[in-house]
Amino acid sequence: MNNRYLKARTLARAKHRDQMYGDVPYYIHLDAVSRLASPFGTDAMIVAQLHDVLEDTETSIDELAADFGFLVADSVCYMTDDKLDSRQERKHHVNQRLAALDTVEEAARIALIVKACDRLANVRASLYSNHHLYQIYQEEHHAFKQSVYRKGLCEAIWWELDNLLRFSEAS
Repeated sequence: MNNRYLKARTLARAKHRDQMYGDVPYYIHLDAVSRLASPFGTDAMIVAQLHDVLEDTETSIDELAADFGFLVADSVCYMTDDKLDSRQERKHHVNQRLAALDTVEEAARIALIVKACDRLANVRASLYSNHHLYQIYQEEHHAFKQSVYRKGLCEAIWWELDNLLRFSEAS
């Protein structure tokens, strides 16, 4: 592990220290997303650790840019849900933002990869422990994929995500 990744993991754990992911500390989710992002490089792993820090904590985009550079800060910003009242509104806004991204920009490419990794980690976790949330992911899948999927970007992530959600449709 390199120092930038360790710094991101340490910061994310500190910022999310009182937050839970179901019955476990939130860092369990961040580590799961980071593992899924690892084939895509260190910057993707750093973004995976920090992907929820803007929406869940008082951390600012300027702090991220100062500590990790604009590539990481922009990637995290692209992924961050707006602070709106309903889940439906939040997801609609973030999906619109993600749909407009061009993978020629490195920050956009990383954001789309990590967003897919985040969704896969969430679906895996909810598959057996939170059926209600799993059903929400099923319902959102079409719109999510329309916004985030880019051919050739992270096909293995999408293959598993599609199959986990398709498997549930058959049951």
